[in-house]
Amino acid sequence: MYLRTTLYVPFGEKGDQLVESLVSAINKIRIDEPFAEPAPFMGPQISEQAADHIIAAQAELVKLGGKSLVEAKRLNAAFVTPALLDATDIAELPDEEYFGPLLQLVRYETLEQAVELANDTRFGLSAGLISERDEEWQYFTDHIRAGIVNRNRQLTGASGDAPFGGPGASGNLRPSAFYAADYCAYPMASMEGDNTVLPATLSPGIEL
Repeated sequence: MYLRTTLYVPFGEKGDQLVESLVSAINKIRIDEPFAEPAPFMGPQISEQAADHIIAAQAELVKLGGKSLVEAKRLNAAFVTPALLDATDIAELPDEEYFGPLLQLVRYETLEQAVELANDTRFGLSAGLISERDEEWQYFTDHIRAGIVNRNRQLTGASGDAPFGGPGASGNLRPSAFYAADYCAYPMASMEGDNTVLPATLSPGIEL
């Protein structure tokens, strides 16, 4: 999850199971040089300063009331391990893009609450819903504020056949003249799947 990436997970047994599996998977992510063998999932940050920024951001979120589920650790050079932080109890979640492996997790009671929380940002590039219920998907697409909206599909990357952008600070919509109608609406690209299935082949450096 990169940028200001937040995962919203429902309270309850199924949500607990998802978080437990996520913690296990993150701890198995392989980090190394780009051409190392076996192949890594991720390499270093773009600079040592960028790696330091992730560690500093993690510390600040913990200070605000977040709980570290998987702690990011600074390795040699610009390498930093991925972090998972439960930000449910943070009263005002910083609206920042971190550009690194720092995933914020927020638990919710209802889908309506999750969408409201997800929309509470000045960014609006992408969002996704994991659900096999059509009525939830309809509510999500009607109310979410994002330019790339996927159902039961990954959010990493985007289709080259679809528009890339979104409302807010992270999009590229700057309506004017002929495009003045965009003040009232914005395009939305989506990839949809009826079922929640794992890909046949996982990316290198990932184990479940």
